[in-house]
Amino acid sequence: MNAVSTESLQERADRGDALASFQLGMWLSSQVRWEESRARLAQASAAGIADAHAWLGLHALYGYGGVSDLPRALALLGEAEQRGSGEAAYQLAHLAWCGRLVARDPARMLARLIAAAQADHAGALRALAMVYARAPQQQAVSDACLARAAALDDRLSLYLLARRWSVRGDAAQQTAANGFFAHAAALGLPRAAGLHPPGTLPQRLQSPAVRGLPMPLSDGAEVPAAQQHSDSPLIETIDGAYTDEECEYLIATAEPLLHASVTVTREGEHMPHSDRNSSDASLLGVSEDFVARWLQARMTDRIRVPLSHSEHLVVLRYLPGQEYRPHCDWLHPGARGNLPDPEQPGQRVHTVFCYLTDVAAGGATVFPKLSVEIQPQRGRIVHFTNLQPDGRGDPRTVHAGMPVIEGEKWLATLWTRVRPARAF
Repeated sequence: MNAVSTESLQERADRGDALASFQLGMWLSSQVRWEESRARLAQASAAGIADAHAWLGLHALYGYGGVSDLPRALALLGEAEQRGSGEAAYQLAHLAWCGRLVARDPARMLARLIAAAQADHAGALRALAMVYARAPQQQAVSDACLARAAALDDRLSLYLLARRWSVRGDAAQQTAANGFFAHAAALGLPRAAGLHPPGTLPQRLQSPAVRGLPMPLSDGAEVPAAQQHSDSPLIETIDGAYTDEECEYLIATAEPLLHASVTVTREGEHMPHSDRNSSDASLLGVSEDFVARWLQARMTDRIRVPLSHSEHLVVLRYLPGQEYRPHCDWLHPGARGNLPDPEQPGQRVHTVFCYLTDVAAGGATVFPKLSVEIQPQRGRIVHFTNLQPDGRGDPRTVHAGMPVIEGEKWLATLWTRVRPARAF
C-alpha cells in the first residue's frame, strides 16, 4: 500500500467509514503498529464489521504487542462468529485441530468452514478445496471452491488452480494456466515464478458461492500400510500418505518464509552449525493455516499422538551439496522445555516427517548404527521413536540427511513431546 492510498484510507476512516477503518487496522497490523491497529479494528467492530471483531480476538490470541490472553481471544472470536464473521468461523475451525482451546469436533469444524466459505473467506474456500480433493466424487466441488478463492486473488489458490488446469484442463484452461501462475507470482508466491513461464494475467474468475457440503473432515483415501525398517527403535515408512498437490501446498506455503537452518544446542539455544546447511521455515501464527494443520494432524493421528503434543511444523529445503550430518533428535537434559515439570513439554518422543519431493540423486536419510537407508519419495512419511524405554535418548537413532547431489529435497517435519507443546 503506497502513501497516497494509506492517507486516503485514514481520511475515510476518520470520516466514519467502517470498512476503511477495518482495512486501515489490518494495514497497521502489517506494519507492527499494534496499538493503532487495535484502535482502528475496535472502531470498525463498533460500526458493525464482524471480521474486525474477529481480528481483535486474533490480537489477543497471538499476543500482538503484549501477552497472549486465551480466554479473551476465545470470547472475542465467539462473539464475532455470532455476528456472522467468516474470519471467526474459519479461525475456530482451525484452532480445533489441537483440541485444547476449541474441541476437535469434525462436524462442527466442517460447518464452520462452510459458513466461512459462504462469507467468501479465501482460506476456508481453499481448505474445502483441499479436503474435497481427497474424494474423487467431489472433484468438481473442490475445483469450484478453488476457483472461488482464486477469484478473490488468493495467491495460493491461483497457483493450485493453474497446476490443476495445466494438467487436466481443456485447451482454454491450459492456456489460461500460465496467466494464473503469473498472477500468483505477482502477488508474491515464489513457487509460481520459479517453475512456470509468465503469461497473461487472467480476468477475475466467477464461480457460484459454496453451499452446504456434507462430508467428514477425514482422509478420503485408503490409509496405506506402514513398512517397518527397524522394530527397536521403531523406524517405519508410509508411502503415498500425502498427494502431489498436498506436498506442493506445503512447499508453496513455506518457501516465502525460508531462512538458514539452525540446530539446538545442549543449553536449548537455536544456533547455526556447520553440520546443517539447509534452509527451513517454521509455520507459526497466521502462517499456519487450516490445511497445514490438517496435514499435520494426519501425521500425528497415524502415530496416535495428539497434535497438541507436537512442536510446530518445520518445512526444510536442501539444495545440491546441502546435508544434515549425523545427529540425534532427542534433547539434552536441561534443554529448553525438556524438564520434569508438568508445565513443560518434556523430551522429544517421536520424529515424523514427510518427503515433499522426489530427489534426482542423493538426499537419503541414513541410520548408520541400524544399517537403515530411506530414499526420498514424494508423499512418503518417515516415523521413528527417539527414546529408550526408560525415557532417555536412544543413541541408536543417530541419523543423517545425506548430501543432495542433483535436484532439491523438501520435507516437512514434526517432533512430538511427552506433554502438550502447544497452547492452541
